[in-house]
Formats: sequence, C-alpha cells, structure tokens
Amino acid sequence: MPISPSDHFGGVLRVMDCEGHERHCEILALVKMMQYADQIASDLDTPQAVFLIKAAQEALLSVLKTECAALSNAHLGGLVSDAHGHC
Repeated sequence: MPISPSDHFGGVLRVMDCEGHERHCEILALVKMMQYADQIASDLDTPQAVFLIKAAQEALLSVLKTECAALSNAHLGGLVSDAHGHC
C-alpha cells in the first residue's frame, strides 16, 4: 500500500500551520517532477543538465530537512521515492 506524504510527516504536521504544510508538499512535488526531468535529461545524454537537476533536487531536499528537522533521511527518501504519494 502506498504511503502518502501525510503519513510520513505524521506528528510533525500536526504542529505546523497549513501554509507550511502546503509549502512542503509543493517542494516534494517539485522534487518528484525533477526526477522525471532527470530521467529525460539522461535519455537525451545531457550530463550538464543531469548535474544541474540533481543539484537543484538536493537544494530543495536540504530546505525541507531544515524546515522539518523531525523528518529522518529515511522518511524523506520514502516521500521522494513514493510514485503514488501526493498532497
């Protein structure tokens, strides 16, 4: 059964406002879109684009880790890799 971002955020989101939750979901959505862009850039054999996409993903995940310190790397990995999750 797929795990939604809300499942991963769990108690963390209970103490956050709705605006923060929406921001974090948007960051996750953008990271997931960039995974698709990374795949396309790889298929097109454009290593510079792949590098920049991966750097942008890491920057976004860093923001998310900073803003949601209670999330472990495993939780973030699950959120990013879950193809069925949505906000």
